[in-house]
Amino acid sequence: MRCLLENNFSRKIILFLFLFVLAGVSSPHRIYSWGDDTASFEIAKKDFIRGLAFYNNMQYLAAVEFFRKAVSRYPDYQTAREYLARSYKLAGFSQAAMKEWSALYESNPKNTAVLAKIETLKYRESARRSSGLCDDLVFVKAYRSRDYPRFVFSRPIDIAVDKAKNLYISSFETGKLVILDSNGEGEMALKPSLSGRLYGVDVYRDRIAVSDFSGDQILIMDREGKILFKIGGPGSKEGSFHGPEGLTFDRDGNLYAADSGNCRVQKFNARGEFILSMGTKGRYDGELDNPSDVSLFGDDVFIVDSGNKRLARFDTSGNFIEYLLKGDLDSPRGITAAQDGLIIADEKKGYLYFTPSSGMKTWFSSWGDDNKTFARPVASVMDREGYLYCLDHDRDSVYLFAPAKKLYTNLDVDITAVDTGQFPVIAFYLHVRDRRGDPVYGLKPSNFDIIEDNALISNHSVNYIKSQQRSVSMVLCIDRSGENSGYHNDIPWVSEFIIKKMRKNDRLKVLNFNRDTWTGNDFDWSARRARKAISIREYRSGKNFGAALYNSLGDLAGKLNRRGIIVVTDGSIEDASFSTYTVNNIIQYAREHFIPIHVISFREPDPVLVKISSETGGSYCKASSVDSLRKIYDRIRAADENRYVLLYSTHKKSSLKGYWTDVKIEIDHNSQKGVEWGGYFVP
Repeated sequence: MRCLLENNFSRKIILFLFLFVLAGVSSPHRIYSWGDDTASFEIAKKDFIRGLAFYNNMQYLAAVEFFRKAVSRYPDYQTAREYLARSYKLAGFSQAAMKEWSALYESNPKNTAVLAKIETLKYRESARRSSGLCDDLVFVKAYRSRDYPRFVFSRPIDIAVDKAKNLYISSFETGKLVILDSNGEGEMALKPSLSGRLYGVDVYRDRIAVSDFSGDQILIMDREGKILFKIGGPGSKEGSFHGPEGLTFDRDGNLYAADSGNCRVQKFNARGEFILSMGTKGRYDGELDNPSDVSLFGDDVFIVDSGNKRLARFDTSGNFIEYLLKGDLDSPRGITAAQDGLIIADEKKGYLYFTPSSGMKTWFSSWGDDNKTFARPVASVMDREGYLYCLDHDRDSVYLFAPAKKLYTNLDVDITAVDTGQFPVIAFYLHVRDRRGDPVYGLKPSNFDIIEDNALISNHSVNYIKSQQRSVSMVLCIDRSGENSGYHNDIPWVSEFIIKKMRKNDRLKVLNFNRDTWTGNDFDWSARRARKAISIREYRSGKNFGAALYNSLGDLAGKLNRRGIIVVTDGSIEDASFSTYTVNNIIQYAREHFIPIHVISFREPDPVLVKISSETGGSYCKASSVDSLRKIYDRIRAADENRYVLLYSTHKKSSLKGYWTDVKIEIDHNSQKGVEWGGYFVP
């Protein structure tokens, strides 16, 4: 059996009646062609099938050519036009995608799904990051302790969130650490200290730190709750505590702990070794009174000086800078960094959003038409998507708020490929973004519904890319122009910062470019072969950055591990450097597939190269900056995995070979919804 459009003319009417009864009214995505020119359609269908093979192999420009042929041969072939638009978008040509979606919408103004794609592209082009709390905050839901019989968090005192949006709530009364997943479902309840009362909590990569208030110590655990080591013990000496409270990790894994009874904040390295302390008891410069929490913002340390009702600012070396918010706070308790400011929880007044650079202050203490208020706010945390979690000690609750613009817009879902190689197991590769284009993290199988030919798939799994062994695929782009030839002897030295850190399951490709591009060594684990390719002297005129970067992105788009591009150049560009592919093509293509571009320059890099690295999530550095060079590989390897893969077993039989199967994927997460249509031919 084949889908309506994949059959010859003599079977049209019979199959139409069959599918109409089976499927009912089509979704807005099932926009098929209908015409009398069967011969032209059959030829167009062959082009569509060839294009789909390239699409599912993530070779989007090649797919464009065949989808374009299909539409040219049969202009009413709307499924082919839809895939043409998707291919343009995923290949970094958003304006061309807009043109095709606009044509689809003109032919069917009731197609709200296509209209949503058009509006999303327009919004991304005009969107700018806003300052302060993301516009107006809208209440989403509450996580109440009483609703979790197995995960009670009575008298919660602190809260943290990890990159997957799992919540960590410390219960002072029970001494438990409760973990909720991104949907607010109970995951785990840990009791790391039988006699302790937990206070502060923070998460860094695979480590969890909690402060044991009554035990005067900090416990460092893994994700399963196993204690890796302990820091401190009762006392006032360096590394000892008297009632430790709030905690925070910095980007290097150093830990800052508010030592409330000793009126100081202590800093420890990733091994738990004491580094320094800041503050002594008092009310004058550099002095504190019962500090309750600490947060890193920019290059400074901000401490909630609870006893003195103010905020203290130190640098990371322990030098006092200034006091802030004197007279604004009544009973400050917790602090967290959020976007371009800090949020301070005041037990009596609510939450204060404070921007240190401008001094802007905004109170958030009520919400809703009926002006609901907090009973005793003690802590908050904002995840990287802008959702704010507020902890109410007296009500044993976490209140979740979302930026209004995020809540009232749909998720943007892209099917980037479909794999039927293990039929009847089907794999759909997905990108899920908010309207601004930022990735949406932490989705679980329960957030997805898969509807295949109008039948709901009951069992599916998600995220198997994340579960794979962490490895890296990289392209090292070497500028072989005449301008860069003078640095030939330095290129191997710079490249060693990447090569020496590579592990056995990593792969590196060496790509050379000037007016042309050519492969020096294809993806390989061998450091010896990479060094040999790098050392070859082959310089000519030209700097075709566009072709080199675009080809590198195409090489990496389909890789299932962490990916990154490293460019080694003198830092200059030419008028023709981006004539083949524009700067916007490169940035859009890289952002579509979450691939960062890092630029290493022997001289001051051209602003265009800085823009590319910054807007793709990469970095740029001078070759003389050894510290920056050392971090590039680590950044690529430690990067988050933003892609989703849905796996399920279809009920279709192989006897239906050639049958086109419609698949709709629906997502529902924190009141945001997304939908995408796709399909596959039974192999």
